[in-house]
Amino acid sequence: MVSVSLYVILLSSLIVLSTGQEKHVKHHNTQEVFDILDRIHGKCPDITYIYDLPLRSVQKRPLRVIVFSDNPKHHEVLEPEFKYVGNMHGNEVVGRELLLVLAEYLCDEYQKGNEQIKNLVDNTRIHLMPVMNPDGWEIAARNAWNSTKSGEFKDIETMLQEQGALDWQVGRTNANGVDLNRNFPNLDKFIYEYNRHASHRNNHLDLETFLSLTSGNDCHDQPYQPETVTVAFWIMQNPFVLSANLHNGDLVANYPYDDSANHLQMYSPSPDDSLFQQLAESYSHTHLKMQSPKKPCSSDVFPEGITNGAAWYPVCGGMQDFNYLASNCFELTLELGCQKFPPGKDLPGLWEDNKNALLSFMWQTHVGIKGIIADEDGEPIYNASIKVYQLINDNWKYIDHDITSNPHGDYYRLLTDGSYAIQVKKPGYESQTQYINIHNKEHQVDAHR
Repeated sequence: MVSVSLYVILLSSLIVLSTGQEKHVKHHNTQEVFDILDRIHGKCPDITYIYDLPLRSVQKRPLRVIVFSDNPKHHEVLEPEFKYVGNMHGNEVVGRELLLVLAEYLCDEYQKGNEQIKNLVDNTRIHLMPVMNPDGWEIAARNAWNSTKSGEFKDIETMLQEQGALDWQVGRTNANGVDLNRNFPNLDKFIYEYNRHASHRNNHLDLETFLSLTSGNDCHDQPYQPETVTVAFWIMQNPFVLSANLHNGDLVANYPYDDSANHLQMYSPSPDDSLFQQLAESYSHTHLKMQSPKKPCSSDVFPEGITNGAAWYPVCGGMQDFNYLASNCFELTLELGCQKFPPGKDLPGLWEDNKNALLSFMWQTHVGIKGIIADEDGEPIYNASIKVYQLINDNWKYIDHDITSNPHGDYYRLLTDGSYAIQVKKPGYESQTQYINIHNKEHQVDAHR
């Protein structure tokens, strides 16, 4: 018999957040990024932990992460894990700098006794990777410096502060010239094929598809890159619940699926389409400009400041859909502004635009339900499937995307408001179903200056 314990998380999808004084925002080279992370850890050693992913970039730079939690070195049962990844495209740099300021903010506000930040950090394990493509950043910055007119700026730091980098392509890829956001296994192909069968696999597809690390996906004939490989295994081996990948080039919150069945530009909903829309709106509605009908970047119109990925343009081999289909993690791709590498002097304003949204989105890690799956003796059951049915117009509709329990038996299922049947299944055990009503209570944080 499977014993199931369910806990409803009554937190919000709309948040008003505090604003305080942060350090000056500017562009930082990769070594400076690492120095800042070390300094933050030195200030807040009890709630931070720094680690590197096992593989380095092509040019042997670390992919470094700082963790915030009241127990930062270890996963705690019933405490969900969250991640932000910045600078996947080396010349898209706003996320890189915002995550540094966010890390500083979390440390400082926690030390000041900010109850909202303490509540967030104490009840969430937060992973921040400011730089996924350090080689690309260095290439973009150096190209911008080499392209400036002689004597126009005294040094590269001044050039980046006053002008940024103007080239939209140089530095986008890694040092091997590979776009990392087209280099993940093409799991969309497998899920669209599986969906044609009545009984099919709908989660953790990595077991069938990510076995060879010598060749890329079927959309782009490029070998898997070290940055892709190490991030992919990071995703698969950690119990992340929610994530966002920070980009530049437009102003919109993008959600799965990123690719359609035939790689065509068309709306391609995932089984969690309504949830993903809510998650995207939690960012766009809290951002100071993202939901504005006036779009500064292009002729594209994004109602509510959100878009389905494939409806905007299809991406094959992207990290966003890989998270959803290879793990328990739900991920968005956030486009944070028109300029990819804006002048450093513009970064403080971009921090103000995004600050509340960055915090609001982290709180979404707590919507829905979480629980522990254990046997009659209280021993945790690993890799049990959690199936969800939603009551819609008096009919139970299966949400065709299961999540699974972690090694300690804990699980986390993000859900919108509504009535649900939660079914737990594991070979060798009797399945069990519980019924629950979910109302994700609004979580308010007092704003102050």
